[in-house]
Amino acid sequence: MAKLLLSLLFIITITQNAKASEKAFAILLSYGFNANDLVNVVAKYPELKNIDVASESYQNAGEEFTAHLNLKLYSENTNEAYLISKKDSIVTVDKVDVELEREVRNIDGQIHNTLYETVLRETDSVKLANLMSEAFKEDFTTTKGIRVSTLCNFQVEQFFDNGRFVKYGNIVSASLVIGHAVSKKILQMDPTTFSWMLLPENFDSNDKPFYAPVKSSRVSSLFQLNRRHPITRRHQPHNGIDFVALSGTAVFPAQEGEVTAISRARAKGKFITVLHDNGYITTYDHLKKFQKGLKVGMRVALDDQIGEVGRTGFSTGAHLHFGVMKDGFYVNPIYLLKSYCFSQKEEFENLFEILDEGEE
Repeated sequence: MAKLLLSLLFIITITQNAKASEKAFAILLSYGFNANDLVNVVAKYPELKNIDVASESYQNAGEEFTAHLNLKLYSENTNEAYLISKKDSIVTVDKVDVELEREVRNIDGQIHNTLYETVLRETDSVKLANLMSEAFKEDFTTTKGIRVSTLCNFQVEQFFDNGRFVKYGNIVSASLVIGHAVSKKILQMDPTTFSWMLLPENFDSNDKPFYAPVKSSRVSSLFQLNRRHPITRRHQPHNGIDFVALSGTAVFPAQEGEVTAISRARAKGKFITVLHDNGYITTYDHLKKFQKGLKVGMRVALDDQIGEVGRTGFSTGAHLHFGVMKDGFYVNPIYLLKSYCFSQKEEFENLFEILDEGEE
């Protein structure tokens, strides 16, 4: 009687633990293995108590469900598989390395409600849904009730065993597009954690091409694909970075280039755009006024003032909205922008040299 109670307790415990993810024991129970079978399995391979299973395949060679059952469990995190057989109440188990075929699947779609729900619906994978949500969590002020059209695209590894789908691997690249704003991430090594993650394309760029366009007291708003606008109160992309500065503060090009627009718009107010030799276009919005003599087609250098900070257009206070475009889409300037102005170049470079010497 005591042995039966212990077996029942054992089954209840592993079933409860399996609710969070598909565990080996939960799968074995669903195929008719009992507590004693599981004890025998774990005696040979203790890791099966906690291993995550990506998928399973089975062959049933008897009239009854468990007359002769061959089960193959594929590990989620390795290329190992466990061959578990039960015949006439005798259980055997072996671990093998599997040579899986790799393919990359491209998935396009539109976000409905949350990014997590969209990826889960497309792939039926909690793992991928969590990966995508984590990668793009900084791009949204909210993950619920997205009110603007959002396109989602990602490329994910798929692994097969003799043509049979086994599991998903890494997401190798992903992008979200709202309006004219895009956020793109690729699989790369995080230099701080040394783990492979979906990170922005220019995450670890040591040679950021742009200087801060203004001496600013602080940044009040970052690039976000879904932000509630402080004036319109609508959820929409914030296509750049807002630098808070006093009205009249000098504005300079973030890199030398050609002035392509000097104009005014209802939301942007007075703005200037500059085309740079690297193919990027930068925009400077909510200006108080343009620099006298500035013309479209003029070549401007890093130390040429182009305007002054203001609050024209849809603005709650004096600031410079700075945006960066590539291939027709706004991208996050934070990964392309130095933390100082061109006029502060010598000061900051000397500081960096001192810090480098201190580390040595």
